Formats: sequence, C-alpha cells, structure tokens
Amino acid sequence: MDFLYQKNQILLRRARREDCLRLAAVLRPEDRAELAASHPAQEPQELLVHFFKRSSACFVLEYEGEPAALFGVAPDVWMGRRACVWLLTGRRVRRIAKTFVRVARALLAGALRRYEELYNFADGRYAAALRFIRRLGGTFDGTVCQTGCAPFLRFTFRRK
Repeated sequence: MDFLYQKNQILLRRARREDCLRLAAVLRPEDRAELAASHPAQEPQELLVHFFKRSSACFVLEYEGEPAALFGVAPDVWMGRRACVWLLTGRRVRRIAKTFVRVARALLAGALRRYEELYNFADGRYAAALRFIRRLGGTFDGTVCQTGCAPFLRFTFRRK
C-alpha cells in the first residue's frame, strides 16, 4: 500500500471506494447536515461514492483505524485548469486537529500544483467549515446558492 503519511495511529493514503462507505457511517453531524442540505433525498454513502468516482485524486486520513476525513479533487474537464475540491470529516477528526490541518494544507498545495483554481460551495451555517476554508487561504467571492434550507457560499483557492 502506498502510504503518504504514517505516524502513531494516524495514516494518510489514497482512498478506495470502501473508505467512502466507512466514512459515511461516522460522519460528523455538521457534515451530514451539509450533505442533506446540498443533496436532499440522497444518502451520504451514495454521495461519497459519487464524489470519489468523479475525483482524479482522493485521499483518506485515518485515526486509530477509522476514517477521520476524505479529501478529493474533481476536475471540470480533462486537462483543465480548474477543479472542484471537497472534504468531509468523521468524528475522529477532532482528536487529530493539528495533523488534520497540516495534511489538508499539504493536499491543497499538491492540488494547486496541478490546478490553477480549486472551488466549491460550503454551507453558510457551518461556521467551523467556513473558518477552516479561510484558515487554509480560501476566499469567498460573495456568490450564494440558496437551497431549500441553507445558503451555500462559493469559495476558491488559487495558485499563487
């Protein structure tokens, strides 16, 4: 197996389809609510598998054998300059917060070497996610996509 990072009980590696199902079972309530608001009537495991299949790169961060986060990059078009970046977290992510931030920064930097711009929308009610995006250098351009129950704010990361 090709491990990108391994220390103590923390492991970062390329994700497999089954990691989507494992993370869906332990999603943080905030992430579950964001998925429900953005994709009503779809189950988290179905959505995670769909995101995984669309992604050109997908990684899982595990803690004590349980998925703590799943990170992916889905290009708009083959050989394009833009890609949709996504990240969903499990309940164990809180126990490895510092490592999680370091890993997210490294994965983001790697994706920005390939793509000039990474983008997505975040649930405007999910304050921790909005802070995290800003902490990693993401910017919000003011675009709001209103779903039935929540405003989603467009954010981007750009190569410097």
